[in-house]
Amino acid sequence: MKQLVIDILMKLARMDVDTKELTAQVEAQSLVIAALLLTVDKEGSSSIAENIQNAILSVTRGGEDFLQTDVDLLLTHVNRLLAVTRYVDEAAPAGGI
Repeated sequence: MKQLVIDILMKLARMDVDTKELTAQVEAQSLVIAALLLTVDKEGSSSIAENIQNAILSVTRGGEDFLQTDVDLLLTHVNRLLAVTRYVDEAAPAGGI
């Protein structure tokens, strides 16, 4: 019984480490994307944002393998990232970042 508890705790610890690693990767990618959008002029940034949203919506219309909740979740995160980018761009000093 003691060994079973130890094994379960070890698995939970590995899952925790894996989750933290995945979270760090996602956050790093979000920061890179935000930085790339900030380096593009405002018109290009809007075009990129629109293209991302159109791509997500067109893929979901083309196949029935997608759950609407998954699509909504993805769009929510994309919109959050774009909103952060817009906020940073508006809050930045006139000289840019």
